[in-house]
Amino acid sequence: MPPRGPTILALTVLLGVSAVAVGSTSGPDDAASLRGPRAEPSVSAEPPVSTPAAEDTAESDIRAARPARLAAPARPIRIPGASLFGWALLDRLSGAMAGSPNSGRVVNTVESMIKPWIAADYLRRLADGRSPAADVLNELARMIVDSNDPAAEKYYQIGGGDAVVRRLIEVCRLSRVSIEPTKWSQTEMTPQAAARYGACLADGRAAGSTWTPWVLDTMKKVRGEVSDQISGAVQGGRWGIIDGLPADLADEVSIKNGWTSYLDGWHVNCLALHRDWSLAVMLRMPSLRSAARACEDVARALVVDG
Repeated sequence: MPPRGPTILALTVLLGVSAVAVGSTSGPDDAASLRGPRAEPSVSAEPPVSTPAAEDTAESDIRAARPARLAAPARPIRIPGASLFGWALLDRLSGAMAGSPNSGRVVNTVESMIKPWIAADYLRRLADGRSPAADVLNELARMIVDSNDPAAEKYYQIGGGDAVVRRLIEVCRLSRVSIEPTKWSQTEMTPQAAARYGACLADGRAAGSTWTPWVLDTMKKVRGEVSDQISGAVQGGRWGIIDGLPADLADEVSIKNGWTSYLDGWHVNCLALHRDWSLAVMLRMPSLRSAARACEDVARALVVDG
């Protein structure tokens, strides 16, 4: 949220008038700036008295300066028109999992949401800590940034096909994940498993300490709108959860969505990673645009101030 201006508390005392300034914020993460310098009050026979209204305003300013976070909403989240809907929010600090009542049971095909794993698995398994050639790294980047299907298939095969998904289950310690032989996009998992997969990408297990920063930074560069489905090699995927977050929070988030049209509608998954949490939303909707808005709505419902 934008910083609020300083609040001036006028204090009238017996020997004169002195002003005490409540320090203005220099940024949501700078807690010390909330205290700020204070002017010494004039000597008085009685302590200065603040009005209740002034105290309320000062407290409001402090609350507004705290950074936004995500937390489970008081009321269930409902998405009209969804034939399948579930979400899960993993607190990476405490390990607590929140989500829809079905978040540990309902499954969806992962689609392109698995692509960061395919890249991370390849990078982690490089022999002797070798760096990939520049053209290889560019292919892996395009797999994530443009959701490039041919690149995903290439590195899925290089990694051993179904063995890539088996390592996902093992390394990330996932349950309720099923493998569709030879088809990475049709791996199925629950929202809770997807949130744990996100945490696995973020904490270094997926890509290892050397390549995890690269994977997370590349996920921040995902580009293209819902309408930018140009080809299997260039698909727009920057929408969903990130659109429902405040700008300062969105800047810290890595994302990867997955989407494909089936006879029963669009299978869509939205994944977002933050240093404090991992959020996954899974849906089946009549259109990609409606699913993107649904992911956005879920994120907005979870945002709380400070």
